[in-house]
Amino acid sequence: MKAVILAAGRGTRLAPLTDTIPKALVPINGRAMLDIILEQLSFAGVTEAVIVVHYLKDKIIAAIGNERHGIKIKYAEQEKINGSAPALLCAEPHITDEKFITLACDSLFETDLLSRLLEHDSDGVFTCREVEDGRRYGILETSGRRVTRIIEKPENPPTNLANFSVYLLPHDIFDACRQVPFGKNDEKWLPDAIQNLIEQGMIFTFEKSAHILDIGTNEQLAEAQELAKKLNLANAE
Repeated sequence: MKAVILAAGRGTRLAPLTDTIPKALVPINGRAMLDIILEQLSFAGVTEAVIVVHYLKDKIIAAIGNERHGIKIKYAEQEKINGSAPALLCAEPHITDEKFITLACDSLFETDLLSRLLEHDSDGVFTCREVEDGRRYGILETSGRRVTRIIEKPENPPTNLANFSVYLLPHDIFDACRQVPFGKNDEKWLPDAIQNLIEQGMIFTFEKSAHILDIGTNEQLAEAQELAKKLNLANAE
């Protein structure tokens, strides 16, 4: 099994930390986010990972190297920061598997979540968490365990299942990423590409996590410090 880790962004909302270090290396109780993720991928049986880099890429490469936690590491550079769909396309030359894990470098979650994704027999899998105010998130519209639509920050959310940036994806996602048009700010996004696959008839299911957190702000970073202790993810380098 292979994985793609999206780690190109600057992480401006985590300044001043990210003024000098890349978001992927921001410490959670003394341990880099990216190191935690790589160990979790190893536990799930991943043997190769592609890390998509841009901002302060040399620091990521120096810190992680070509092997970590038994995983062979390759790097792909996103030359222009213009969304998660172009970021994923940077990894395409290294991915030949029918399915692979894709996740953002700033996601914190329980370790067995990735193994649970791999138990699904659908074409792809979303990771989600129940939230109180769905208007602040991308929300999954569902029918049973099947995802029928992704709605970004809906005024009237059809469910309370918020989409998070951890996926099991089919190889067809690369063509879907190419086909998605660029939108506002000349960007295009992975959820839009997945939505296209759903509309083409591919079956995507969802796996719920009670803990998953995206670490995009200093407030969320403080929350992540506590969650990492709860999940026994801290201070384990």
